[in-house]
Amino acid sequence: MTKKNTALVQLDEAVSVDKKDLIALNNYEKLITTVLLKPKSFLYQGKIFITLEQRNAQVSLLSFEKLLIASLIDITLPFIALFIMALTSVVLNAFYYSKKVGLEVEPLCHKVDNIINTYQLNHSTKKSAGNLNALSHSLDFLQQISDEYKLKAEEHHFSDKLTKLVDRYHFLEHINEQLTILADTEVKAALLFIDLDGFKSVNDSYGHSFGDEVLIQVAERLQSIVRRKKLNFKEDDSALEYNLSRLGGDEFTLFIQQLESPEHAINVAIDVLQELERDFILGNKTIKISASIGIAIYPDSADKPYALIQMADVAMYRAKTDGRGVYRIYSPEMGSNMRRYHYLLDEMRIAIDSSNFFLTFQPIINIDDCGISYFEALVRWQHPVEGTITPDEFIPIAEDSTLILELGDWILEEACRQMAAWYSAGMKKARISVNVSAIQVKHKPLYDWVMDTLSKTGLPVCALMLEITESCFISAPDELFDELKKLQAQGVMIAIDDFGTGFSSLSVLANLPVDVLKIDKLFVSEAVQNSKYSKILHSIVDMAEKLELKVVAEGIEQVEQLELLKSIGVKNIQGYLISRPQRSAYVGEKIFEQGVNHMVHTGTSQWPPQINEPVS
Repeated sequence: MTKKNTALVQLDEAVSVDKKDLIALNNYEKLITTVLLKPKSFLYQGKIFITLEQRNAQVSLLSFEKLLIASLIDITLPFIALFIMALTSVVLNAFYYSKKVGLEVEPLCHKVDNIINTYQLNHSTKKSAGNLNALSHSLDFLQQISDEYKLKAEEHHFSDKLTKLVDRYHFLEHINEQLTILADTEVKAALLFIDLDGFKSVNDSYGHSFGDEVLIQVAERLQSIVRRKKLNFKEDDSALEYNLSRLGGDEFTLFIQQLESPEHAINVAIDVLQELERDFILGNKTIKISASIGIAIYPDSADKPYALIQMADVAMYRAKTDGRGVYRIYSPEMGSNMRRYHYLLDEMRIAIDSSNFFLTFQPIINIDDCGISYFEALVRWQHPVEGTITPDEFIPIAEDSTLILELGDWILEEACRQMAAWYSAGMKKARISVNVSAIQVKHKPLYDWVMDTLSKTGLPVCALMLEITESCFISAPDELFDELKKLQAQGVMIAIDDFGTGFSSLSVLANLPVDVLKIDKLFVSEAVQNSKYSKILHSIVDMAEKLELKVVAEGIEQVEQLELLKSIGVKNIQGYLISRPQRSAYVGEKIFEQGVNHMVHTGTSQWPPQINEPVS
């Protein structure tokens, strides 16, 4: 064959070659073409070709590689077409669905917006973001509104209206749930009962609006302690805090759910005391108060909510009696004292109605001639079972319960009635001295009360002296000074009792309408052995003389004390060295010993010191 005949003759990808130029395939290549259903294949010029047809010595061939590519294209194109059709279908369906959903959601968006508009809140729906996004945005906003209204509803129904703290009822309900959870565990809890000291004087001095503001600030300070100490019941700061409550008045409670140790409760109590001792600023006024705190431990002190609060209240009362501004942890001994307190309170009510109280009288004499200057009327309680109950035990209970008002009415009337009898018998230069407590000063119209009693008993005004403790004059309202001035103008003498122990300022003393200073027995008892007390005693006597005030020294029990008082110029003394308080019958016999004529002539009687005098 010529060169021309052996050359590749291409026609539509096929080539025509001389048969003798073809080379048989090896086994591997033959296997590939057989698998691909192309068994009539040959090797030509290093490549595999497929036999199409044979005419004599000429063979028409097609490149196996091109055939393979063409086959793959033929197979792939239908799949690509199917994929494009499927994708197009999904897109069209999605578009149709979104259009359909958009149309369906649009009325829902309007409904949600209408609900939001009923709350009269500004809200702009993001229309450009599509209906679904707009609905999502509106629902988020509605959720926010719902949370806010839920909190407001809790505050309205569950909280104290003034301080926004949980009220007593819901606080007890809350701790009952928590104690139920703790019942099957060994975890302890604690309750702090917080009572403000000096809050009543804020109301009396500045008015209830100032008092309300103090309570609001107290609540805020307690809330800050709850957050700082991580004592929260709810993690969300905006939610109502159920572990902190205002029980009422100036009483607050704080519940510690998981008590690590008693020291944990003590540390919280110390924090509260320090926080409430800081100044309260109200406008241009600075107000100082403190707090007394009682602590009850669950389950050691009690295992029920009401009992836990009661025990904490008992401990708080002990803190009050121990000086205020401190904390105390409940102990069974405190419970005994509280039971005794309530027992005596009930018995005292019966005693007032049953006339189980009686008066004793202790003379205050002139140190030079032993002439009687005053009689101090002192109440005693003769209990039908327990015998005599001392004033040190029942007077604080009477003052705390305001029974002192009823008892005080009886004391003043009975003392004036007895003195009126002695006055009529000739004791016209002696007076009867009656103690008036801080509770009476606060709740009684002093001038009208005293003048009505004098009129009722027939005792002349000049025969009465009122003793008011020094502490009553600290932060006393102007009304008290006005009442005392009116009584003083009528002839009633006013004495400051227990002078030197109330820490009143000298500026207050300079303006007080008083006539007598009664020096507390502490100074008298200490002055004999302690030179500093002796100097203070000298100073008080000198100051009283310059202010033209009479001085009475209380608690004289030793001759050495009597001699010291004589040396510094004290004129009037009172104490067991002179006489113990005595019943009216004994006093009557004593003052008439020297005869009626002597008493009428001198206007009094003598009462020399009685070392072995009987105890009434």
